[in-house]
Amino acid sequence: MSQCRTGLLAASMLAMAALASPAAAQTVTAARDGVRSVRVGGDVSAVFGPRDDEAFFNYTDYEHNALRIARVRLSGEWRVTSGLSFLAQAQTENVDSLDAIAAYVRWRPWSGRTLVIQGGRIPPVIGAFARRAYGPDNLVIGSPLAYQYLASLRPNALPDTIDDVLRMRGRGWQSSFPIGSTVPGPGIPLISSRWDTGVQVGWRHRSLELSGAVTMGAPAAPRLKATNDGRQWSGRVAVTLAPGVVAGLSGARGAWIDRDVLALLPDDRRESTQSVVGADVECSRGRWLMRAEWLRSGFAVPLASGSTPIAHLGASSIFTDFRYRLHPRWQIGMRLEHLGFATVQGTGGPMAWDAPVERVETVLGFRVRRNIDVRGGWQYDWRSGGRVRERGFPAVQIITWF
Repeated sequence: MSQCRTGLLAASMLAMAALASPAAAQTVTAARDGVRSVRVGGDVSAVFGPRDDEAFFNYTDYEHNALRIARVRLSGEWRVTSGLSFLAQAQTENVDSLDAIAAYVRWRPWSGRTLVIQGGRIPPVIGAFARRAYGPDNLVIGSPLAYQYLASLRPNALPDTIDDVLRMRGRGWQSSFPIGSTVPGPGIPLISSRWDTGVQVGWRHRSLELSGAVTMGAPAAPRLKATNDGRQWSGRVAVTLAPGVVAGLSGARGAWIDRDVLALLPDDRRESTQSVVGADVECSRGRWLMRAEWLRSGFAVPLASGSTPIAHLGASSIFTDFRYRLHPRWQIGMRLEHLGFATVQGTGGPMAWDAPVERVETVLGFRVRRNIDVRGGWQYDWRSGGRVRERGFPAVQIITWF
């Protein structure tokens, strides 16, 4: 992104913040009966950081640097009746294009019960971070490795042998394989920041919350239309254990490889499954807030050659977030995390199939007004593989919501 674009968006953002109400959403029109209404809201942010044309530690599946990005996100809800709403979110990053990241209908069949059915391009069920990835609810500037860092695997290209996978260690930002698309391209994170398409059901009763969904893709490869075989099944259960303490368990299983690529392989080598299990917890007390999340993912990767038809490649991620409010306007935040990959046997011996990564990020934030935050921080990454093994990144973020 050019400095001109960054400056232009930052200036526009401050102008919007000056005009915006601190409320999370604004009612634009409302019917006389008080039920039918249209509500809009959104957030705008700009992150200023150094270029990274070598390490690509913060490269995302939108093919942008998460620490050098300008983002505008708008949300809207049209409430037709007390139980039926249409919702949508549109987003642009670096003023490149406008994406409809969400578009779904929400139906509450019974007004006296907390049962909700949603259909369309819907919010994710797995984990907890994906539902607070943007805006002020992210305690630091960057995204967790599991939701942002690109492993070398690709839905549109497959390896011939396990050595093809090992050659791409630390190259998720631009990996290449011999089967399918041979053009180098970005890999996938354990869980994509994009939303999947399908149907979701949620229910809440006192301290218990249950949700489940059937969608088109997989956690790492959501789909707007069906380009793979099979469906993703996902679910989550969350329990409020005490005031300020919430714990959750989640899981998903779906097909992640494009069917056009699988068709190039023999019938006995066409498995295309990603499985994910996870646990998360949030604890808040006084000025302190702590969040932690663990995820374990397994990819079934067909191999065209060799005696092993399917390689099962595992990966795991854990991160912990902390926030302490020094003052109503001042806060400090920190994230500690690790992303690891299972060991496989190549011709050169046992080795992790991708390069493990560790990350530390600290942030000091100042609330200019109720709906404007300014943050400055430092992120440091270590990786046991790739062209660049470690690097630190300063970053400044301006964010407003309305």
